[in-house]
Amino acid sequence: MTTARRIGWVVLAPAAVLVVTALCLRGPFAAVGPVLGDVGDELSLSTGALAVVTALPLVCFGLLSPFAPVLAARLGLHRAVLAGTAVLAVGIAVRSAGAVGLFAGTVLLTGGIAVANVLLPALARAEYGERSAAVVGAVTGSMALSASLGAGLAQPLTGLTGGAMSGLALWLLPVAAALVGLVLLARARPETPAPPPPPGRRTAILRDRVGLAVMAFFGLQSLSFYAMLTWLAGMLQDEAGASPVAAGGLVAAAALLGAPLSLLVPPLAARRPGQGVWVVAAFVPAAIGIVGLLTAPEAAPVLWAVLYGTGTGAAFPLAMTLILMRSRDVAQTGRLSAASQSLGYLLAATGPLAVGLLHEATDGWRTGLFLLLAILVAQLVVGLAAARPRLVRADA
Repeated sequence: MTTARRIGWVVLAPAAVLVVTALCLRGPFAAVGPVLGDVGDELSLSTGALAVVTALPLVCFGLLSPFAPVLAARLGLHRAVLAGTAVLAVGIAVRSAGAVGLFAGTVLLTGGIAVANVLLPALARAEYGERSAAVVGAVTGSMALSASLGAGLAQPLTGLTGGAMSGLALWLLPVAAALVGLVLLARARPETPAPPPPPGRRTAILRDRVGLAVMAFFGLQSLSFYAMLTWLAGMLQDEAGASPVAAGGLVAAAALLGAPLSLLVPPLAARRPGQGVWVVAAFVPAAIGIVGLLTAPEAAPVLWAVLYGTGTGAAFPLAMTLILMRSRDVAQTGRLSAASQSLGYLLAATGPLAVGLLHEATDGWRTGLFLLLAILVAQLVVGLAAARPRLVRADA
């Protein structure tokens, strides 16, 4: 291998490992929804029990994300991501062990995902420094692709293996590949574990205005995305007359838009000190999509779904970029990422529930759509505050 090729491999290999790891962070739970009925039949579970299974990932993300920086301080950043991915693999395996295994495995795998979710931006910054925005874009794009693959391959894998639970177990294969890459990367990056940050440092970021604005933007964009993922298909069927297959295809296409947008938004948004124009750019298409669903759902359902997906698909990589741009160093990036994802996913868990309850109470989608539009306006306001070229306080 020539010197140039060796240098290129050294530069690109960590990014490749991070992208493969990110590819494992949405599919294992996104694959559950499309085969939920099959899972219930195989394990003899009630609808209520299955509803709990679908709610567990977001709740676990919110509750477990704050522990990721502490784990990184004790183990080192690379080994902490490796540990989280290993727990993800164990969770996928345990999930196949009957009804109890389904719940225990879901908690384990989402706990592992929570650790990797939080620490991958910090790991990208540790590997690439000021050039990390493009890598974070590739990582978030890989996450979006993972969600689309999880939903799209769930039924085919069930047919291939003869059962929903065995089909879900196949996600062990890409996770195993990620583990191999992370082991090699961790061996090449020996780290000296540091004492975990004191409790005052861990909570100080919750009192910082810049940090709070970033957290609020992350939470509100997550709420919009997961509400879309949960209810857009029902909205298109009831309001636009789409068939179940067509509605599901539109939701998958809307979610998949996040992949290319994740490659474009971070490096472009990071070029300037402020990102206000990108906050507006994420708001406008999503707002038009919601207004279209409110006023003329049957006129252009494909357009409304694509616009909504464009807005939410741009907002997530922008939120991850703001975590990088508003923090001072790798450790603070990890703390801000943990706080944003903890509060953000707990907030996001309320979105699908609120829209569903409003639909049940009103027997329609209009009230829920108005709520989502109001949330989108709030996202614009806090996003503009988070986009100003300021940093979180040094003591946070």
